[in-house]
Amino acid sequence: MKPPTELIDVEWKTESEREFRVGDVFRLRFHRHGSVGEDAEVEVSDTEVISHEQTETKYLHPERMKPGWSGGDAERGYWTFKAKKPGTATITVRVLFRFEVESEHQVEITVVE
Repeated sequence: MKPPTELIDVEWKTESEREFRVGDVFRLRFHRHGSVGEDAEVEVSDTEVISHEQTETKYLHPERMKPGWSGGDAERGYWTFKAKKPGTATITVRVLFRFEVESEHQVEITVVE
């Protein structure tokens, strides 16, 4: 297993299970394009086992943005989580289009000592 300070990427579209140690920090990447109606949301089944630490987004092409625009470009986002205590929790990712769920993916996370 990787050292607890290293950020670990999880591919939620292709992975259904992952195991981490207490203290591991990991992230899931998502796509957002607000002006088109593309978005994603995340849910954690047990926040005592894993905690959602932060959400970060960056525009893919910031040079295309014009003054005063907000949400006019596609974004790459990351949800960052921390393994807090031994147990199992499920992360559910919902891909949205114009506020409607297009697909749902689940990754079962097992945290060990």
